[in-house]
Amino acid sequence: MKRKAQKRDIAIATALIFVGSITLIALGRYRGLPVVAPDPAAPAAAAGGSPSSGVPDPESFSSPAREAYRAARDNAALFAQLHCYCGCDRTSDHKSLLDCFRDQHGASCETCVGEAMDAQRMAAQGSPVEQIKQALKARYEQKG
Repeated sequence: MKRKAQKRDIAIATALIFVGSITLIALGRYRGLPVVAPDPAAPAAAAGGSPSSGVPDPESFSSPAREAYRAARDNAALFAQLHCYCGCDRTSDHKSLLDCFRDQHGASCETCVGEAMDAQRMAAQGSPVEQIKQALKARYEQKG
């Protein structure tokens, strides 16, 4: 009897994880951001991306993801110092905002795109890193 209960609990947990994953994928697709993958055959350096940043060619994406990937490529040192508040540090093991743009995650995440554009704008205005960190935390921390 106890074994049946354990199997049932495992089956329920598996079903919940599956439904949750599908829900997260669906929400990402319906937030108005295109889910466009870069060409896997073209390495970042050969496709125009920065080899040091690991960011794929921004032209592989459609707007607004294109601008966010361009910002990540152009501001890699800054993005490496910024936390991402979408929760990818828990789900994708990302260590910084730059990691969101080293893979396809940033193309379908409204929070990542927003953080990237805000960080780029503030950096262009000459804001120091600590001020950018504080602004992103204030605006995005509750979303993740």
